[in-house]
Amino acid sequence: MDLAELLQWVTMGRKTGSLVFIRNKIKNYIYFRDGRIISSRSNEPTKQLGHFLLFHGKIGEMQLKRGLEIQQAHHLHLGKILVHEGYISQEEVEKALVDRTQEVIYDLFLWDDGYFHFASSGHNLEDLILINLDINSILFEGVRRKDEWARIRQVFPSNDVLLSLCSGADPKALPLTPLQKKLLFLVSRGKPISEMILEMHGSEFLVNNELFQLHDKGVLEVRAVLETPVAPSDPSRLIERGLELMEKRKPREAIAVLREVQRLDPQNSSIDKYIEEAEKALVEEIYAGSITPPKIPFFLVPEASLTRYNLTHEEGFLASRINGSWDLKSIVMLSPLREVEILQIVEKLLKMGLIGLK
Repeated sequence: MDLAELLQWVTMGRKTGSLVFIRNKIKNYIYFRDGRIISSRSNEPTKQLGHFLLFHGKIGEMQLKRGLEIQQAHHLHLGKILVHEGYISQEEVEKALVDRTQEVIYDLFLWDDGYFHFASSGHNLEDLILINLDINSILFEGVRRKDEWARIRQVFPSNDVLLSLCSGADPKALPLTPLQKKLLFLVSRGKPISEMILEMHGSEFLVNNELFQLHDKGVLEVRAVLETPVAPSDPSRLIERGLELMEKRKPREAIAVLREVQRLDPQNSSIDKYIEEAEKALVEEIYAGSITPPKIPFFLVPEASLTRYNLTHEEGFLASRINGSWDLKSIVMLSPLREVEILQIVEKLLKMGLIGLK
C-alpha cells in the first residue's frame, strides 16, 4: 500500500489508534486521535527526543546525559526534565516534538518497503506528550523529500562516501549554518558520511541533505566511495535453526542465523520478532557476565594508536565516547547506536586488548 494513501486512509476515516511501521531493526509508531497525529515514538535512537535536540544544537551532550540519568531514576518524560533543569524552554520542547514527529514520517517516505499495522487499542496516551498535526500538511514535504533523496543518491550512492573541500572553495565566504560548519569539520577529518551521521546523532536524510547542499554550492566534492562488504549467501540457514539456537540459550549464534534469513527472505514478517527476542536475550547474557552497566571502560593503549586496528565506523565512534569517567550505562544512554550493538563492540574491544573495565 502506498504510504500517502495509507496515511490518508487513517485521516479520512478519522481513526484513533497507533500505526506502526517496521523495517529490519526499525520500528516507528505514529499515534492518531480522530485522524490527526497526536504523538510519535521510534526505537531508532536518532529519532528520540534527546538525540534530536542534540543534533539541532538545542542541548549539549552533558545536559542530555544529566537528563537521561534523571529520567532513569524517576521515570519522567525527558522533555519535562530538560525544561525543569533549565536546559531548554517548554516552547522549544513542544516545537521539537512536532519537528521530530514530522521527521519520523518524512523518513518513512524514503523506505522502499516495510510492514505496517494499525491498532485501535493497546497504547496509553497518558504516557505521551501530545501534539496536534494535520497529515495533509506533511504529505507534500514527504513526497518532495523522496524526490530529493533520489537526487542525493545519484551523487552520494551510499553513506560510505568520502568527501573533500573543492579546490579554490572558501567556506568562510559563505553564509553557513552551524550544522554545516560542524559537517565541514568532520569532512576535514576524513570522516565518511556514515561516521558523520553517528558523530552528529543525526538522521540519514538530514546529514546527507546538508552535505548535498554544500556539494551543490561547489564547496564539497566526492573524493572516494568506499566498498561495502557483501555478506555471503547461505540458503540452508532457516528459521528453525535460529529458534533451535534460542532454545539452547545461544542468542549470539541465533541472531547471526536469523539476520541471514532476513536477508534471504525479507518478506518474512516473523523474523523481526525473533531477532528482537534474541537481541534481548543477548543483552541479558552480556550483563550477566563481567560487562555490567556501572563498569567504566578505559583505554589500555594510546588513543592515537587506534587507527592501526581498522575499526569500523561504529567501533571508532564508540571508542570516541570512552573517556575513563563515563560508565557503560552513560555511554548506552548517549549513543545513537542500539544497546545490543554497543555491548557487542565493547566485547570486541575487550578481546582485542584495547580497553579494560574498572
